[in-house]
Amino acid sequence: MTFLNLRKSITGAALCALLAAPVVAAQTAPQYQALSKDLVTQAEAALAKDAADAQLLFERALVADPANVEALVGLGHAFEEQGKLGRSLKYYRQALEIRPNNVVALESQALAFLKRKLPDRAERNRARIAEICANDCPSLDKVTAAIEAHHAAAEAADAKSKMADATPATEGR
Repeated sequence: MTFLNLRKSITGAALCALLAAPVVAAQTAPQYQALSKDLVTQAEAALAKDAADAQLLFERALVADPANVEALVGLGHAFEEQGKLGRSLKYYRQALEIRPNNVVALESQALAFLKRKLPDRAERNRARIAEICANDCPSLDKVTAAIEAHHAAAEAADAKSKMADATPATEGR
């Protein structure tokens, strides 16, 4: 066999492998997506009891289907439950990179922004949610209420601080 014939054979084999790959992927992808969905369901149930266990299940769901937005949002919730807001925001952002108009991801990210004392960013998410689902939208109601509560708490803290500054200090009592 000459070098030219060998090269043609290798090229032909590679071409056949490339053409066959999508067929195999098309057969297995739904299986992995179903597995990922089942793992997300298990993780959501576990989240109320143990955030670390839920985290592992969400991570397994992402191994099965890296584009599973529900798993990314769930992983964000698991990290939030563990007090790791920075990591939770990372996963909400990844979910929104895949599906920019996912209302649950926008809501979760907005609430995490408020925990990080970033009301302006939460307000941007609220505006996006309002564009997506204006009528009868529980996510919009929840984020709006959380932003209002955040502003009310900030105003109360500011008023308390001003009162403390205005009250004369008494010495020797």
